[in-house]
Amino acid sequence: MIRMTTNRFNAAAATVLLAGALVTGPAFAQTQNRALMEIPADKARISGSIVIDYNSRSERSQSKEDVYEIGELAIADLMILRGTISRVPETNMNYSVKFDVVNPNNPGQVAREVAILRGDVPIDSNGRYNPEAGNLRIDIVKGNQATYKYSGAIQGRAVVRWWDVAKKLKSAAKEATKAYSRYVDGKVITIQVKNPDPLRFDRLGLASGPFSFLAETKVSGVLDYDYELGNWLTDQNGVTFTYAVGDKVIADKITGSIRFVSEPGEMTDAKGKKHKYTSYYDYSLRLNEQPVNKDSGFFGGDTTQADTDAFFSNADTTKPGIYGRVYYSDSDTGCKRVADDKGTFKCVGPTRSEVTYDLKGVGVNYQQLANWVKLEQLVIGPFTDE
Repeated sequence: MIRMTTNRFNAAAATVLLAGALVTGPAFAQTQNRALMEIPADKARISGSIVIDYNSRSERSQSKEDVYEIGELAIADLMILRGTISRVPETNMNYSVKFDVVNPNNPGQVAREVAILRGDVPIDSNGRYNPEAGNLRIDIVKGNQATYKYSGAIQGRAVVRWWDVAKKLKSAAKEATKAYSRYVDGKVITIQVKNPDPLRFDRLGLASGPFSFLAETKVSGVLDYDYELGNWLTDQNGVTFTYAVGDKVIADKITGSIRFVSEPGEMTDAKGKKHKYTSYYDYSLRLNEQPVNKDSGFFGGDTTQADTDAFFSNADTTKPGIYGRVYYSDSDTGCKRVADDKGTFKCVGPTRSEVTYDLKGVGVNYQQLANWVKLEQLVIGPFTDE
């Protein structure tokens, strides 16, 4: 019994020592350039699950708080996220997400709960998300403790509910459309979207950490939402991530799309487990792709189905970027209901979503993949609005 207790103590002590070395210790100094190392193709994945209970949409719940339970979200051979994000729609988001980290020098070693993403993101009456006001931060709680804070803001989209979309599209026909262009098989494909709703990043500051080689990053640009098809797109300016590694300032640009597909099926996750789904988002995000001439959008004309299919296609996943799918298994048990334009009462949206990630990075480094994951954690609310 004494020997077993001692072994447990030694294992726990080793974990603490590993955490210190990984975050800021001397052994960690050897990995300073790891931020810019391209992730091996077989490791560059985002996989895992999130279960969302939309209590604000349920007749059975007295709570107005939606809960996002991150079971285990693995980010390459870098880190694993577990924890909870709670959200009162249009009011506040609260984060309590723990990071396990993988030893860069020995991938078989994992330091548990080394850091925590925690704090609030208040949402003002104009839909502006302010992580700085809510003291959102990454706290390093093992090894040499430190705190890295988020800053800046996100101007949230207007969130027109599905029962008002028809009115919005009707009014949009009288308003300017926005053109989106990208290269597909060497050709410029342009589509038109009526009155897209922007999610705008106003010098949003992503905290550094949990490894110290993952630098603080400023994010600018917009992700536009297309109400008619339920897709997310970037314009030609893209979403820019600016950070410094040593004395080198780097600006990465992500362009492309996240396409919504309402189609049931079954998928197998990274651990070999099968999941049924009701819909999915298809990611086709390019990293630092050659920009399209802005004047090309003048000649897009009316968008055909062939143009739309080509624009959102992810058949070519050889270019640097993030590709794959995020699957949703939705249920609407006990949902609140509203009348549609014909007077038929329908659910306001799912009351529960089981979400499975199956994304891969191509030609991306550790800083780039971590930046996208940190950003997506902040916009998980707008990404799941109905």
